[in-house]
Amino acid sequence: MTELGIITRTILSATAPYDLRSSLRALADFRPAQRDIALDPAGSVRRAFPHPSDPEAAVVVEVAERDDGAPGAGLTVFSADPLDGPDLDAVRRRVSAWLGLDDDRAEFLTRADADEPVRPLLALARGLHQVRFSSLAEGVVYFTLLQNSTQWFATLGKRRLTLYFGIPASVDGQDFTAIPDLPSLSRLTAFEVRPFVQGRNKAERLVQVLAGVAALDEELLRTGPYGEARDALLSVRGIGDYTAHALLLRVLGRPDAVPLEMEQYRHTARAVYGEDTPSPDELREWYGPWIGWWAYTCRAALTWIDQDRTERERAERTRRRSASARRPRSTAWSTHPPRSAPRHPAPWSPQDPGCVADDLATAAPRTVADDLAAIEPGSVADDLATAVPRDLGNPGGSDVAGLDGLTAAELDERATADLHSLVEPGRNDLAGRGLNGLAAQGLTDLAGTALDEAAASQSADGQLLAAADDLMAEQGDRSVVFAAG
Repeated sequence: MTELGIITRTILSATAPYDLRSSLRALADFRPAQRDIALDPAGSVRRAFPHPSDPEAAVVVEVAERDDGAPGAGLTVFSADPLDGPDLDAVRRRVSAWLGLDDDRAEFLTRADADEPVRPLLALARGLHQVRFSSLAEGVVYFTLLQNSTQWFATLGKRRLTLYFGIPASVDGQDFTAIPDLPSLSRLTAFEVRPFVQGRNKAERLVQVLAGVAALDEELLRTGPYGEARDALLSVRGIGDYTAHALLLRVLGRPDAVPLEMEQYRHTARAVYGEDTPSPDELREWYGPWIGWWAYTCRAALTWIDQDRTERERAERTRRRSASARRPRSTAWSTHPPRSAPRHPAPWSPQDPGCVADDLATAAPRTVADDLAAIEPGSVADDLATAVPRDLGNPGGSDVAGLDGLTAAELDERATADLHSLVEPGRNDLAGRGLNGLAAQGLTDLAGTALDEAAASQSADGQLLAAADDLMAEQGDRSVVFAAG
């Protein structure tokens, strides 16, 4: 990469009215050349051109505002060697043609001011001169690749060809590549071009068009009668009406004619005039040989209006978000009163089971395992083996003989002990049947004593007490009604 260290400064004049800021804005929207230029927000633009007298070298130009404020631009040229007079003049002419500085738009502006729907657009684009492709070679490559294709593909193909076959240069660490002029590009073959375009047919078409245009007189195309220039382009195999009009307007800056019947121009006319859109012939009659500038100016101004509106809306949304973030939240609109204390975690929270677990731990500290462990081993089996078969399983008194020889006090103590073992929690049914067994054996006094103690300790449920009450009533010895414990 060649670093260009020689700096040459000069000025360029422009036909008034001219506004460099409008040209820079148009360049920012000019997609086919966005990767070939370097725009500076401070108000300048750089791009590379082939050296006027050395096809193997390049120069980089920087265009900025003039210091004296006159219509035109300040030009800085970076080169590897000092530029002499003819070379510098050639660079100045190329930059002037690129930015359309010499375009005389006075008659066009007069007719546009008289066109009421167009007049508001001039508030944005009055000083806009038509920005073009940097050279005829660049325009031919782009519009040939655009045939039966899309803008992004044509831009990509042109960029690839520029990087591979172009002339590299560097200024202040920025890399640029100048696309070669027509004589150099016309020597390429389809085999060399094919890797950068879409297929063999596209490569052959591009090589054919480049060679055909290179054989024409470029001065005739730029300044000769419009009809002759158009016919000369149409004589090249691979160039049709659309490509010829595009090269004359967007590359050579000839505004004499525009295919207004195309949809893109119909859309522009509808956006400007609304329902009362004039016909293409009426527009041509009004603007005459400046119809191309009507199309270019209206499309640029409409694009800028949309961009400005979008930017204002974006700025308003940003302002509202910033104001909302700064303003403290008002509690007057809230439907929920502010909490005086933080909410307790949910009882199912893995980190904190909450107050429910605390309540359960306080209310039921013992578990089933604790109750089973508190029972002495073998006591349940002993009670069932002794009390149930003897006292409960034989209500007919077949085991009464086992009580012979006991005094009344011993019988009372024995029956009370048996009843205590049967009225433990969970065994009330057994206790009820034990009372019936005692009653059947005539030991009503013992049964009554046991019932009194069971009622006092509330160790028997309502069913047991009710059964005991019925039992005692039947025996006639006691008529006590026990309340449910």
